[in-house]
Amino acid sequence: MEELKEKCKEFKSKEGRASFYDIAVAIADKHPVQASVIILATWNVGRFRFMLSDSSNLDELEEALKECKPFFKRLENKKFSEVNFDEMKDIVKQIYKRLSTVKGIEYTGASKIMHLFCRDLFVMWDNTIRKKYSFPQKAKAKDYLEFQECMQEKFRNIGWDDLEKPLTKAIDEYNYITFTLPELEKRRRKEKKNRKKKKQEAKRLREENQKLRQENQRLRENQ
Repeated sequence: MEELKEKCKEFKSKEGRASFYDIAVAIADKHPVQASVIILATWNVGRFRFMLSDSSNLDELEEALKECKPFFKRLENKKFSEVNFDEMKDIVKQIYKRLSTVKGIEYTGASKIMHLFCRDLFVMWDNTIRKKYSFPQKAKAKDYLEFQECMQEKFRNIGWDDLEKPLTKAIDEYNYITFTLPELEKRRRKEKKNRKKKKQEAKRLREENQKLRQENQRLRENQ
């Protein structure tokens, strides 16, 4: 448990977007669409930009949430550490399938929204987490269900005692700090290095062009 708590502390200190999750949670019951948009825009930004390409995608999100609402209601008292996911596999698959078909939500976003409306039950994932746990990037409903069972097996007996943060969110923060953040930092270092190389190359070309202009000017003067 101590390692899990340490990862959560690290998440809070390193991830500036953490507060947007709290905002989404606070308004989820009364404003489900707006809460979902906040979650997707901050934690599924890579795919959410495609939702913005067509206003009908937002309508599709709203419709999907309406269809899933009765399913979320049936699961609202379920606890991650106690449930048998195999007994609820049909309803979990229905929710995931419906949400993941919406442009801008898809595989990562579906898990975010499922967690948002059943915070004590569903663990979120992203591309990196799927890869680290050997799940396909274009994950199907059965994959997400298996991921829940995998996380349950790994963390079920953790004895989580934080009343403010559900175990499912703590697991997500653990996975994010352990797997996702190092990959993001690696990518950022690579991008920074590439920008530096491009800047140096641009400077070299400018200097060469300047030398050529000076040489041409000198040749004209000597004619």
